[in-house]
Parts: sequence; C-alpha cells; structure tokens
Amino acid sequence: MGGIKRFLLIVFGLAGVLCLASLALPWVGPFQSEATALMDNYYYYLAMQVVLAITALGVVVALLQAIFTPRKRKTVTIDRSGGDRITVTTKAIQSQAIHAIEADGRFVAEKVRVDAKKRGVRLNVRVRPRNTVNLASEGRVLHDELAGGLTTICGDRVQRIDLEFVEAESPIPAENVTVEKIESLEVPDTVYAHAAQLEADGGVTVPAAVLGASTTASHEGSEDLASTDEAAAESTEDEEA
Repeated sequence: MGGIKRFLLIVFGLAGVLCLASLALPWVGPFQSEATALMDNYYYYLAMQVVLAITALGVVVALLQAIFTPRKRKTVTIDRSGGDRITVTTKAIQSQAIHAIEADGRFVAEKVRVDAKKRGVRLNVRVRPRNTVNLASEGRVLHDELAGGLTTICGDRVQRIDLEFVEAESPIPAENVTVEKIESLEVPDTVYAHAAQLEADGGVTVPAAVLGASTTASHEGSEDLASTDEAAAESTEDEEA
C-alpha cells in the first residue's frame, strides 16, 4: 500500500469515528445533555459537517471501487477444446518468470506481479542486476528471454511484459570482475634442503639470488630455480666423470 493511500484511509477512518460519535452521543451514553448542548456551538457544528462530508465521500469511493474493480483472477485459460479447458495458475507463471530472470545469475527478480486478464497475462517485474550492465542492450535480451520462457507455459497468452530495473548490487561492471592473478609462489623448504645437499656432496654452490632472499618468488623465479637444479646436476656428473 502506498503512502498516499494509507494516509487517505487513516483520514477516512478518523472522520468516520468522529462523525459517528458526534451523532450518537446526544442519543446514547451518559453525556447526552452535554453533547446536545454542543450542537449549539458554531465551531463544533462546523467540524461535525466537515467530518460528515469526509465520511460520506469515503463511503461513496469505497462503494464505487467495490462495484467497478475487476475480479482478480488466479488462473489463466491457455486452451479450450469443446467444454474442456486447460488453465495455469498465476503462481506458476510467477515462478517461471523468476526462473527465466535468474537463470544465468546476472539478475535477481525482486518483485514479480502477474495480472491475469480475460484476454491474457500482464507481467510487471522489478529486476536488480548483480553488477552494472548495459541496460539498453541487456534489457532487451532479458525481455526476449523472459517472453520465451513464459511461452512454454502460457503459449500466446502473454500480452505485456514490463521490466523495472533498480540499482545494481555492485557498481563494478561484470567484464571488469576477474580472478586476481597469483603474483607469488611459496618456495618449499625442501628446495633449500636440496640445494644445501648439493653444496655438501658435490661442491656446487647455488647462488642465493636464484633461490630468493625471502620465502616467496615469482613464477619466473621458479622456472630459473628448476633450470639451476638441472645445471647443478649436470655439473656434478661431469666432476664425478
């Protein structure tokens, strides 16, 4: 319920209570004489006329709304054959619409309203993108995908689809969301132990710059380390020969 409609209902309710009290108290209750005396007060009488007019207007509006508001349908007829017919509920249409919108994970269906009319179905969907997207193109694609998904259960009974996009969950465009590249590689302690063993057995000195002064090295450093191990092994074989 919107704020304006709620405010008007509150005003109508208060006016109705005051109007009922002003008309009933002179006839019923312990303050009949006092209420009757207030009728001679100009401002009291004027206020009573105002609340009476508000109450009468609200009653007329409620009566017209009850008469002319169309009945809310919960099912839609998608096929007729003689005396038989095939129907689908609005909840099933709503569920299919949510599935079609959230299928690829880029959008979230926050609110789906299905109006079942006599000639077909009208949808009003509020969509929230997970990331910032080009709504001029992606909105049309989503509309076509939603229309195709609803065709599977409604056939040609879909009359209109209205999409309302709200702010994205993340302001970062989807194409800029990438996996962060690993810039460092932990060098196992076994590499240092292997280097120390080479120095002790064959007299081969492995420069500290190759192994790295810290416990991390880049991918290129790990490749240089592997080539150093191979060179050290070949040098050891030459000395033994």
